[in-house]
Amino acid sequence: MSTYLIYLGVGEFEYLIGKTGKVQIRVVTTKGNKSKGKYSLELGKKLLLSYEKYFGIKYPLPKLDLIAIPDFAAGAMENWGAITFRETILLYDPKTSSTRTKQFIAEVISHEIAHQWFGNLVTMKWWNDLWLNESFATFMATKFVDKFYPEWNLWDQFIEDAMNTAMGLDALKTTHPIDVKVNSPAEIREIFDAISYDKGGCILRMLENYVGEANFRAGLKKYLSTFKYENAKGQDLWNAIGKASKMPVSTMVNSWLKQPGFPQIDISQKNNDLVIKQNRFLMEPTKKTQKGLWHVPLTYGLGKETKTKLITKKSITVKSPKGPGFVANIGRTGFYRVKYDDGILLDLKMLVDQKQIPPVDRWAIQNDLFAMCVAGKEDVENYLDFSDAYFDEDSYLPQTNVANNLNSLSSLTFFEDYAEQIHSYTINYFRKILSNLGWTPQKTDKHTDAFLRGFAIFVLGKLGDENILEQAQIKFKEFLKKPSSLHPDIREPIFSLVAWTGNAKTHSQLISLYKKAKTTEEKLRFLGAMCNFQNEKLLIKTLQFSQTSEVRSQNMQLPIMKIAANPYGKKILWPWLKKNWDKLSKKVGHGNPLFNRIVASIALVADDTMEKDIKSFFKSHPTPGTERTQAQTIEKIRIHSKFLRQIRKEFK
Repeated sequence: MSTYLIYLGVGEFEYLIGKTGKVQIRVVTTKGNKSKGKYSLELGKKLLLSYEKYFGIKYPLPKLDLIAIPDFAAGAMENWGAITFRETILLYDPKTSSTRTKQFIAEVISHEIAHQWFGNLVTMKWWNDLWLNESFATFMATKFVDKFYPEWNLWDQFIEDAMNTAMGLDALKTTHPIDVKVNSPAEIREIFDAISYDKGGCILRMLENYVGEANFRAGLKKYLSTFKYENAKGQDLWNAIGKASKMPVSTMVNSWLKQPGFPQIDISQKNNDLVIKQNRFLMEPTKKTQKGLWHVPLTYGLGKETKTKLITKKSITVKSPKGPGFVANIGRTGFYRVKYDDGILLDLKMLVDQKQIPPVDRWAIQNDLFAMCVAGKEDVENYLDFSDAYFDEDSYLPQTNVANNLNSLSSLTFFEDYAEQIHSYTINYFRKILSNLGWTPQKTDKHTDAFLRGFAIFVLGKLGDENILEQAQIKFKEFLKKPSSLHPDIREPIFSLVAWTGNAKTHSQLISLYKKAKTTEEKLRFLGAMCNFQNEKLLIKTLQFSQTSEVRSQNMQLPIMKIAANPYGKKILWPWLKKNWDKLSKKVGHGNPLFNRIVASIALVADDTMEKDIKSFFKSHPTPGTERTQAQTIEKIRIHSKFLRQIRKEFK
């Protein structure tokens, strides 16, 4: 057994107990919380059986404990047979927990149970293959929770969250290959990032799609049974899947693992041919960083007329598909962006408008187009014009991504004098979403409606919709009299809007509600709300409050990240961080992984005139384990500043 998987827990615990086959499963909590472990216990039993079946290998220990820990920097840890979790990721209360919490609990339990085989039964030889542990668990977690809850649309959410996050990081010059050399402990901490978890998960999804599900599973089974109770290398897995599928898995996968970044596939139409080129997609390209050649599984077509080709060259020409148009990277299974020429894009706009293309491909077209805008390869006006085709969008994935993109444009231009045009575009889009969903959660709602509703209420309130702000006040007053009157899914947006238009009295009220809150989840809603004042002094008050013993060190990054996302936090956050860095370091703890989140949040409040100041601050305040995040943050600051200058040019 690998030493990093041993866990010893001592405390005044209580527990719920269950059994699956001969294995005893318990949910272990601090006193008074065990009733909130029912959901996790039932799900844990189901997942354990499903994983045994999928891998064809029995869970090898006599027991599995899922332990809720009050203070825990990581989200969860897969210790063998004694998995530890933050309380908010294991304890579920149907009365006060949100839809998002329930889903998150399911995903994390699934992720950690997957590790019992992948990581624990077979352990990687060295840290350069850490990504395989983590991305495999991320990928499998989605696969299995999706089996139990198909109505949650988890793969759609995976694409929106994991793929977008990974591509955002991997489009930087300061990214790293998935398979990265590790020489010291600080470097180990640095690679627990979106490349190791999310990009890796996307590459596994692309691989499974390329070789087929049956071959993928057969290769996995072989790999696990060959190396159980031993160490293995990533290459051992590619060999096993390659053997099972009789396909060139190793060369294909290694082109995605050994080099940083991912390709942009340019497609242009010449008569009856398509000219297809690949280049590295970068937000800040230079000649030196633009190199790269990938083995790209390209799918293209529409409906039943689809073709697949493994592209291994810089440029190829293929026959154009017949019909009214086509999409490339069907189902967005490949980890790459597509740039269509203007003629193809025009056809696609019509097909999107008529919903002739599946939702995931409707998502991908505008998602790629928006990324081209941020990279300076496309005009924002063209994006807004194209997004007209999504006004009647009724599918969660494209709808939420258009909403996210419009919201990020509105946030970036919040104080600009020409922002009215962008804001009114955003307001119209969100009003349409909310008028379809209504304020009150219904029994007939789709699972993802809960996410869209809260998001729409919050954005409309922040953009000054009087009706929304008035409703928020009314609902808040009702909540104070009778907490059960406000559905858990819309509590945080309502509390946040009350803060948005609130004053010092509101701030004190939120602090007292925070102190009285019975669950960590409810506490964090009030803490999050306190980050949404427009008054800078009150925001500083929130930051000071986060330094007191009232806020656990594991939640320290939350107020910083939320204030960074508040346009009124822009001026105050960096000076406050500099002044309080030593105190923060003491509270969060040296080498704590949360520091990367804190450093990354600076990208939202700084512009490129502050680059020198940020660099010299970190030179005199070394924070081991965040060096790569610092470089990425500075690069992001330059990208945001350049993007804002581009928008100014277009709209002024």
